[in-house]
Amino acid sequence: MLALVALASPVSAKDKSEDELIAELASPNETKVTDALLQLEKHYPTSTKAVPTMKKLLTDSRVKVRRKAARVIGILHAEVDQQDIKNICAMLKSADPQEVMDGLKSLRGLKAPDAVAEILPLLKSATPNVIRDACRTLAVLGSKDAIPSLEPLLKHPQANVQKDAQDAIFTLRAKS
Repeated sequence: MLALVALASPVSAKDKSEDELIAELASPNETKVTDALLQLEKHYPTSTKAVPTMKKLLTDSRVKVRRKAARVIGILHAEVDQQDIKNICAMLKSADPQEVMDGLKSLRGLKAPDAVAEILPLLKSATPNVIRDACRTLAVLGSKDAIPSLEPLLKHPQANVQKDAQDAIFTLRAKS
């Protein structure tokens, strides 16, 4: 019985208004910011009200905040400008593979064909999952011009990298 009381929360995150969640994006508490981003994504997916504040978080000094802001912006298919794309592409240069992959996943949800030149070098990453996400992102944003860069991956030692490269090539060949 005691455990049930401990789990009950007087005010759950879903009870917060959009404005309250947007206000939490300014918190110095990293977890509070990432939780607010998640709740905005889940409960207000069609609203554009929070997007300007989210875009500012793309250059936040906290890695988890940057990563989550980029992911949510991509998931929401937000309208972005060249500076926003540049800020997300900066994540592709991180030493942290998770940040690179979150940047790639974000780009897949955006109109960002100019980012292709920033993605191509990631096909030579030492991290197989970065290569796989680069293939997937190129399939969405790229053109047939990216196929020659993907073809060497058909002989990659990891079968899942080969499959993602093959899938990307198939998708790109189908583009007009």
